[in-house]
Amino acid sequence: MNKPSLFLCLLCLASISSGVLAAEATYRCEVLSDAYIKSNGELDIVKDSPRVGQEFAVIKKTGEVVGDVMDSLGKPKIVASGSKGNAYKIIWTQKSAGKNGVFVDYLSIDEFSKDGKKPFGFFSGALLMTGVCQ
Repeated sequence: MNKPSLFLCLLCLASISSGVLAAEATYRCEVLSDAYIKSNGELDIVKDSPRVGQEFAVIKKTGEVVGDVMDSLGKPKIVASGSKGNAYKIIWTQKSAGKNGVFVDYLSIDEFSKDGKKPFGFFSGALLMTGVCQ
């Protein structure tokens, strides 16, 4: 094999490898349901929710979420990096306007799912979104 051909082969291999590594470093998620917890404690499924069908990505190393669904969340804290028996978990905290108040958002992705689709749950106050990640 001549040098130009070898170079092209190595370049192709490098681009394929980086794509595989990028896929492993990121969850790609789709919202399948959107609901709220009503004042009586029951779950109210939002029909025709604009969130259903939307997608977002989670960068595993940092916990950063990219996408319109949860784009405004900053300073994620990864509390569990996921394993065969434990979900990947992120929390976000923000101080509220009131004294000693705080808002907490929580995302859990079941890393240990066997079929490649990893269910997720996102909780923000009374909001609950669920779906799958890959």
